[in-house]
Amino acid sequence: MRIIAGKWRSRRLVRPEVETTRPLPDRVKESLFSILGHHFETPGELPGLNVADVFAGSGAIGLESLSRGAESCVFFERSPIALKALRKNIESLGAEVDSTVVAGDAWRSAGYSPDRKPFDLMFLDPPYQDVEDVSPRGAIHRFLSKLAESPDYRPLVVFHHPQKSRFGVSESQTWRILDERIIGTNKITILSR
Repeated sequence: MRIIAGKWRSRRLVRPEVETTRPLPDRVKESLFSILGHHFETPGELPGLNVADVFAGSGAIGLESLSRGAESCVFFERSPIALKALRKNIESLGAEVDSTVVAGDAWRSAGYSPDRKPFDLMFLDPPYQDVEDVSPRGAIHRFLSKLAESPDYRPLVVFHHPQKSRFGVSESQTWRILDERIIGTNKITILSR
């Protein structure tokens, strides 16, 4: 695992040895940041965004965001093994000032940063078993509904899930799909309000 671009380009990251952690392949990460660079009109980079890396694992996606110009990142993770790797990666890059680690259940705690500052961009990469139920009662829809409770809070949400997943939103929901990409067995769905 490595950082692909930006100020920490090619720096290696520690991967946690835990079954529920599933790092994004480099080609998926590259495609994702190309889409985001186009969306924010900053090719290859990100503007100074407040980012949430939800179900962070090693923190690779949040650290890639910081490397490409994001202002700050809050990493949400509950696995002690993953937290150890995450903290080691943040320290090895010298990213402590721009990073906050929240240990706990991301489904419950990831709506806002600890200082209640809203996020501009949220990466949701939950364990696949958590998103098998893509119905309105499933975890992902409950999480999006919780985010939508605040009418002024409008983060861009990047949801990574299996390609075979039938995730979608209905017209009655406050979220809309801006983009969807299938890359191998991975699917990236980008949502906005």
